[in-house]
Amino acid sequence: MPAGNKYSLLLIPGGEVFDRLSQIIRRLSIRYGGPDFPPHVTLLGGRGGLREDLVAKAARVAAGIRPLTLRLGEIGFLDEYFRCLFAHVALTKPLREAHQKALEVFGARREPAFTPHLSLLYGDYPRSLKEGIIAEMGPRLDVRFKARVLYVWLAHGHPRHWRRVASFPLK
Repeated sequence: MPAGNKYSLLLIPGGEVFDRLSQIIRRLSIRYGGPDFPPHVTLLGGRGGLREDLVAKAARVAAGIRPLTLRLGEIGFLDEYFRCLFAHVALTKPLREAHQKALEVFGARREPAFTPHLSLLYGDYPRSLKEGIIAEMGPRLDVRFKARVLYVWLAHGHPRHWRRVASFPLK
């Protein structure tokens, strides 16, 4: 395993919601020169270690959580590459508990506050451009989907290099 690989646990919409969100992300990436990437909500990110161990832990996480209804809402932005422009995800009790389960299984001690979101654009863009995109799109992305699978992705470096490693149905 190359040094520095990082793996993430992702919740990815299916069907028409996946297609709709993919189109939004693709359109923005083409228009503004950002990378294209699959729509996802990160349950737990940036985990290093042996791939086999990480996959086994992800299976334990998935076995301990039920399918989750995720609700996207207000569009926001930060001055961070991977949270350049995103839709907030409602932090429901089941989502909070799923995140806590992932922290426990992975033995994570100190984590920044969990702020679930679904990114729409990656990059370093001025505030005025992000505000313009929101004005054009509207302030909210009222989308709801049921996450039924927990995915493990090698999500290190540029998104074109990201790869799905494993997937586990939620119980």
